[in-house]
Order: sequence, then structure tokens, then C-alpha cells
Amino acid sequence: MLIKGNFGQLDDLASQIMATVGKVESEMDSWRSTSGATSADWLDRAGGEFSEISAAWQQVSSAQQAMLDALRGGVQTANTELQQALSSAMARVGSTTI
Repeated sequence: MLIKGNFGQLDDLASQIMATVGKVESEMDSWRSTSGATSADWLDRAGGEFSEISAAWQQVSSAQQAMLDALRGGVQTANTELQQALSSAMARVGSTTI
């Protein structure tokens, strides 16, 4: 069986996912701040619609965060398992005598 893996690339991918999670969280904080200040100022029907949009945005963003967290976890698990497989294979080869 041939096992291929680039540990550096997997680490980089996990870092990129974490950076994306951070950016999404920052945007959500900004959106919450803006929507909270704005919806209080809007006393007509538009304010209610704005609140609904804000709630939908929060729901979508939460789902996206969960997906990114799952991807990051999967990448980290793959990296760990590849490293364990490599160590195991090296141990088997190292214990073989000619």
C-alpha cells in the first residue's frame, strides 16, 4: 500500500481554514454591531425586515463556522493519522533484517 501525504501542506490548509474562521467571526461582529445600531433607529417596517435579514445572516454564518470547524478538524485528523501511518511503516522497515 502506498500512502502519500504532505504534512506541511496539511498544516498550511488548517491554518488557512482558521484564518477564514477568524475573518468570518470579524465580519459577523461588524454586522451585529451595524444591525443592532441600525435596526433600533428604523421604526418603520424596514427595521423589522432588517432584523429578519440579520437573524438569517446569523444562522447562515453559524452553519458556515460549523462547516469550517469540521473541515479544520478533518484536516488535522488526516495529518495526525498520516504521520502515525508513516511512523508505523518506518518502524516496520527499521525492524526488518536482511
